[in-house]
Amino acid sequence: MGRCNVLVFGGGAVGSIFGWRIAQNSHATVSVVCRSNWEAVCKSGYSLDTKTWGRGHFVPRRVLKSGSVAKVVPGQEWDYLILANKIKDDYASTVSELQSVVSPDTTLVTAQNGMDVEVPLARAFPKNTILSAVCNISCTQTSPGRIEQTASIKRSAFLIGAYAPSTSADVLKRDTLSAMDSQFESVSRIEHERWRKLVLNSAWNSVTALTGKNTHQALQEPGAARLMSQIAAEAYSVAFASGVSLDEDLPVQVIELAKASLPITPSTLQDLRSRRPMELAPIFGYLVLQARRVGLPVPYLTWVHELLQQRNSQLAVRAAPSGPLWSASTSVVDLLAQEMPPRLSAVA
Repeated sequence: MGRCNVLVFGGGAVGSIFGWRIAQNSHATVSVVCRSNWEAVCKSGYSLDTKTWGRGHFVPRRVLKSGSVAKVVPGQEWDYLILANKIKDDYASTVSELQSVVSPDTTLVTAQNGMDVEVPLARAFPKNTILSAVCNISCTQTSPGRIEQTASIKRSAFLIGAYAPSTSADVLKRDTLSAMDSQFESVSRIEHERWRKLVLNSAWNSVTALTGKNTHQALQEPGAARLMSQIAAEAYSVAFASGVSLDEDLPVQVIELAKASLPITPSTLQDLRSRRPMELAPIFGYLVLQARRVGLPVPYLTWVHELLQQRNSQLAVRAAPSGPLWSASTSVVDLLAQEMPPRLSAVA
């Protein structure tokens, strides 16, 4: 097999694990694009402690700084470009930077949260293969360059599919990537898997952010399981109204999976604890917008989205940490009473 050059755009927890596993193949060289952890990764690489693969140390071929990729590696061609960065309001700038590193033969892989994350890539690079990867592990960067994976929610860590409509060449590139690790799995219905993950994310990410606690701790809060189920049910209904068939008991599975797995700290809670703006648009923003398209009322999702947007606005204007956004003694029931609009309080 020929040399495979891989660039991971977004060297955080998900991107570093994805790149580390690919780098175990002798024919693959993996470089990463980092932001806040650039200096630490340049100096020492990544130290990883994972439930799925054990411990490891990963030193990328190159460690590039976001915003300077084109200047550092002009003319370099990449076989796979994996996007593991979070989708924020400035995503257009990410696409602009990608223009300098995508060649006609580059396969783009989005490992980002949410739905329709492939769309801006397909619009910007209509002739390139677009793959979509769903991450089924809970991982975090505990300090710059130090990665922990504590839980998994499905058999395979990464599910990889071709963005439709796909060709036989797209499928071959999907299978070539999937073959690089036993925890990578090719799937034919990646949109189905993304919807399933979206239902989980909508429930877990919202309630853990509201309570400031991981999934196990949050479920001990009065009213948390009920709210989690209601949010999951609304997300499931949006999927159904959009023509996507998921397991009928998925809203119930959301609670069961959270209890059965090790404690999960979703990305929104990680961001909140670090006082970074939370990634809301590809999860809650998408669900609220899609519900509007199909004419479905989603009061709980709408309320959660609005509330978390308010918190993001507060984070944006606070220059330094000044205490938690929610009191440790605030229960979900209290939060519902204090924050929920009257139209929802009546049915809570």
